[in-house]
Amino acid sequence: MVKFGLIRGGIKGGVWLNKWWGLWWICIPIFIVSYIYSMIISSKIVYLPQSECKPKFIFTPQDVQYCSDIYAIDVFLIALKTNPIIYISILTGLYIMGFLVFVLINKIRRRK
Repeated sequence: MVKFGLIRGGIKGGVWLNKWWGLWWICIPIFIVSYIYSMIISSKIVYLPQSECKPKFIFTPQDVQYCSDIYAIDVFLIALKTNPIIYISILTGLYIMGFLVFVLINKIRRRK
């Protein structure tokens, strides 16, 4: 019996995979919402005055003329400091990628 076209070998394997698929479908909206929210919040640093944004720089040189010239890694690190919701985005994104790798590995194993 084939469940979702991924695992052959009976109902037991398919039921186990169905539970993981349910969790996967829950993670996708959580990832998208938290990612969009974090990008909106972290992009607000561009509009800060230079006196407020320059002390937050970690990797960006202090001699940049505009806050919009900040390095992407600095935007990410500042967003992690100010908005803990980004951790949810990271964790759900890692779960989604890990699950897809798991499914692909199982699919490749079953073909042999």
